[in-house]
Amino acid sequence: MAQRRERQLTAIARAASSVAEAGSLDVTLDAVAHAVFDATGLAGVQILVLRGPGRELEVLGSAGHANIADFGPLLAQCRRRGAELEMLTAIEHERPVVIPHRRASLLGDPAWAPMHELMGSFAWDAFVSVPLRARERSVGALNAFYRPGQVPDAEAIAFLSAVADQAAMAIDYAELLARAAGDARRAERERFARDLHDSVVQQVFSLRMHASALAIQVERRDPDLDRDRLLQVSRDLADLSESALADLRELVHELRPGPLRGGLLAAVHAHAAGIRSREALAVVVDTPAALPDLPVELEEDLYRIVREALHNTVKHAHARSVRVRFTLHGDELILEVSDDGHSPGPPAPARDALGLVSMRERARHWGGDLTAAVAEGGYTVRVVIGGLTGLHARAHGDRR
Repeated sequence: MAQRRERQLTAIARAASSVAEAGSLDVTLDAVAHAVFDATGLAGVQILVLRGPGRELEVLGSAGHANIADFGPLLAQCRRRGAELEMLTAIEHERPVVIPHRRASLLGDPAWAPMHELMGSFAWDAFVSVPLRARERSVGALNAFYRPGQVPDAEAIAFLSAVADQAAMAIDYAELLARAAGDARRAERERFARDLHDSVVQQVFSLRMHASALAIQVERRDPDLDRDRLLQVSRDLADLSESALADLRELVHELRPGPLRGGLLAAVHAHAAGIRSREALAVVVDTPAALPDLPVELEEDLYRIVREALHNTVKHAHARSVRVRFTLHGDELILEVSDDGHSPGPPAPARDALGLVSMRERARHWGGDLTAAVAEGGYTVRVVIGGLTGLHARAHGDRR
């Protein structure tokens, strides 16, 4: 039981770092589904979202044997044949639905015939569907397929419900951004949303998920409660809130006119100095004496990439040192952020869900390329921006 609780707490912490708008809702929900799958040993996990005028269910996150590409279209066929969708019951009644021995009943129902081959191809038995609700409305469902012998008890349902709440918040956040896309100030709002993700949103979601984990543990009043673990979670909450507040204050400061008035290199040096003062991490910044004149927007994007890469190093790499290096090579500007740490599990996929999507978007906006991979006993994020001559001319044109 203690090991099970530990796996659940670990899953919540992992999901917390990626339940945020990362430029792709699919990336976020896949990270949540895999966190649940890894923690519980389920046969499969799905996160479905209600979309479009017809409010059709679409699979946006999945893990395990539930990772079936044709699941959505086949589900629609079954629905037209009169199949009873328990996930819709969960959504309509706003409560989890638990169906023991669901596999046998589904495979014996002719209405589910289009799904028989797929749903009979892996070992599962019980089924649980938990509604996703945000701002008093239903946005989807989280489905869990239990292996034979696994029992969806009250503790398991509480865990799934806590994760479902955070997934619903991520869906709602993505929808808010989509609606803002038609506004005349869309570009400005999207940039601001990315900046919030880079500095504050990840930590705020992490706070919520840690708090959910703590509440689940305390409410059980289990005499075998791992009190040391609870104490550590409470300390993590305090540390996260302090870090989030510091980052929010810095973001507010930077939203004032001229956030990079000292130049890109000066801003990077200042941010590195701040990390050195707060963390047990040696941060080295290696730059040329000066950079060519660049558009202010490009300087801001490069600065945000550095911040996000350093954030990932601090939170996930277990590193002792990190180097930020700017180099000029012909008509190219190369930025590298390299640490000597590691991530739990496969390094590249683990960090892909932690802001790499938004970093890549920033680089591609300028025709650049971003790669992130294990290198030389650590991890390196590398950005290459070409066409500096043209960008230099553009910068001077913007400033005239």
